[in-house]
Amino acid sequence: MPSNLVPNKFIFDNTSDTASMASMASSDRSTTPDQFGSTDYDPLLLPLDSAHALFVRATYLVCHRLISSWKTDLNVSLAALELLSGLARIHIKGSDAMECKRAVKWLCDYIVYQCSRPPPSHSKDLHSTIVAAFQCCSVWLLEHPYLLRDKDCLTTVLEVAELGVSGTKSVGKPGEPIKMKEQKELKPASMRVRDAAENLLTCILEQVSYFPSECGPESISSLLDEVSLLKHCNSWPTNCNDQSAAVERFRYFVTEGSVMLALLEEPLGNDQDPQPTVTLLIRGPFGRHAWTMQLRHLPRHRSGTKYHAHNACRPVVMQDTPIRAQVKQKYFPDSVDRVNQCKVDQSIPSLESVLSNDETISNETDLLAQLMGRQIAVESNIAQVQSSTVLQECTPPPVCHDFQTARLFLSHFGLLSLDDSEDDSENGPTLSALDSSATEFCKDLTFLDNMSPRTCDTIHIFYVRSQQSQAQDIVSNILNENSISPYFSEFIHSLGWPVEVNKHPGWTGHTSTSWKVASSTEQGTTQKQKLYDGSSHVLYWADACSEIAFVIPSQFKTSDSQMDQPSYTTSSLSSWSDRSWSDSSRDKRTLSLDLDKQPVPPKRSGHRSILHPHTNTKIMVVWLESFEDHLNLPIGDLLNCMNTGLERGTVSKTSEVLVIYLHLLSTGLLRIHLQGPSGRVGLASPLVEGMVVSRRALGPLVRHTALNMARRRRLDSDSYQPPHVRRRLKVQEIVQKYKREMSKPELLTYLFSST
Repeated sequence: MPSNLVPNKFIFDNTSDTASMASMASSDRSTTPDQFGSTDYDPLLLPLDSAHALFVRATYLVCHRLISSWKTDLNVSLAALELLSGLARIHIKGSDAMECKRAVKWLCDYIVYQCSRPPPSHSKDLHSTIVAAFQCCSVWLLEHPYLLRDKDCLTTVLEVAELGVSGTKSVGKPGEPIKMKEQKELKPASMRVRDAAENLLTCILEQVSYFPSECGPESISSLLDEVSLLKHCNSWPTNCNDQSAAVERFRYFVTEGSVMLALLEEPLGNDQDPQPTVTLLIRGPFGRHAWTMQLRHLPRHRSGTKYHAHNACRPVVMQDTPIRAQVKQKYFPDSVDRVNQCKVDQSIPSLESVLSNDETISNETDLLAQLMGRQIAVESNIAQVQSSTVLQECTPPPVCHDFQTARLFLSHFGLLSLDDSEDDSENGPTLSALDSSATEFCKDLTFLDNMSPRTCDTIHIFYVRSQQSQAQDIVSNILNENSISPYFSEFIHSLGWPVEVNKHPGWTGHTSTSWKVASSTEQGTTQKQKLYDGSSHVLYWADACSEIAFVIPSQFKTSDSQMDQPSYTTSSLSSWSDRSWSDSSRDKRTLSLDLDKQPVPPKRSGHRSILHPHTNTKIMVVWLESFEDHLNLPIGDLLNCMNTGLERGTVSKTSEVLVIYLHLLSTGLLRIHLQGPSGRVGLASPLVEGMVVSRRALGPLVRHTALNMARRRRLDSDSYQPPHVRRRLKVQEIVQKYKREMSKPELLTYLFSST
């Protein structure tokens, strides 16, 4: 084999694993150098005899050309950033950590340069490259989390995130004073850039070194909701799944206009150790999280076992109490009596002589003597009564089980204050109570939980036998295992891992079955042949920022047939999308960090958004037995089998569909043919027209090509909203609908009252 073909084998072998996301937390990613050493060698001088050398040279060349000569070309810049994202996912033993740090540094320099260009150069294409660079930087940090242990790398990344969010850096050029947040004039390059920088910052704080979580890669949010939490409480019926009843047990608040807090003051089966406990469900732009907190005087490892006796006795004294001697009090020492008196000593008259000579003083003295006599008699009687009765021991008060922990949490975390200064601010109080007893509250809460904080895409796969041109025949091929190539089955299982739709909490390819947590009583359907058509199983792949469902349709559907779905999924989605997003409302979004506190734009009559905020991109992967059949593929008819629930009644055009054709050659390699609309962003990489790849590399390359196609389509869409922006706007809508109009005293009264 020629030496120049050896590195390609390493590239294809080290693409991200699809069988399991456990490799993302493998030792190759966590075992890293403690320090970043400095390198004085030129990467271009390294020999091309190893995968490590090819990785270093490719990273260096692409970063250098990107920041020097490719930065003004949209398509070339996007292709370079996609290549860098692919290189970030390659983990080679012995790879240079310094080279990875240098790649992140160059990406940050690229963002800084693009943001610092003069205003006439700022355009949609420029901002698209900045957004793509932020996404590429996120991939590098997720795949190489040890980079954030380096102080210089962490500072560089955080400064770039600050630049994207606010438009300027707090620490400027050498010699310039440091600008504090309140001193900065907030002018981000665009709201798209600001959203991408927010996503990078949240990725650093929540996902780096943490993904996949205990919930698995299928979800970056907690799988617990109100019902599942209350099932751990002793007062909740075992088989009760009533969400409305569960919501009534919680108190709902919104802070900063974008974070919803659900507080449960009842301990979760914690009677054996009664502590002030509060359970939180935090719903924000980047998902749902569950926390349980206890107020303790000592940490758990020092608290030990506590004994609470009902009749605690007085402790035994260490020694007997000594007898108190009767001593006559003296005001002067004994030597005073032996001193001879003189006339000066008699200059001050005695008390008896004064009382006998002055009648007024004598009367007052007699009254005082009477009062003292009465008090002596009363105290003597009390002493006699006490001496005849047995004194009762002091007992400790009963253990308290009921605590108002909601107000404790809000006050301890600075969300609730007795200071009235915050009411005088421009934005009013940061904490607002919600009316959870409203009729539509549970419905809107469910809709918010069904909004994923990650992007979701669906790839539909078809197998075309030789000379087939009817959509019904093409779809029916998957039902007969003997009629399809065994290499096709090998290919589809390299795209992702199979999941059961009824138990899958992530994206399943359709809105009616996605982002739901199945109860323990639900059982999946069993069948002789496992079909990944979305009815029972799909193929799934996800990282910290994206979800992909691979669906192989098995039944042909007419154009007017739609998959059954809940009523709120389409109607609520359409009405909310129209209210929350329009061309005019996007132009009016304030360029400031206070966007979270702004109200949702009102619905404009007669306006219909053409594209759904999800940008329903239609992507097909077609396996051809005969390459010429791509000329007669019935794409328009196959679109009827590609419903995802995001269409909102719009009909996708055949010319807008992105198609990846795969044709197996006699040599065992596969020929690639790409088809799609001719737009400004073009077709994505790493697959290109006419490429020939091996079966081993086919699955990861197809997956990342489809993912990059969907990302480019989102970059090109004027009406696309990132997932965290959609969730933030939905929370703002909930605040407007269910906010309790309370003054500060009324809010405090509500917190002290029982639920």
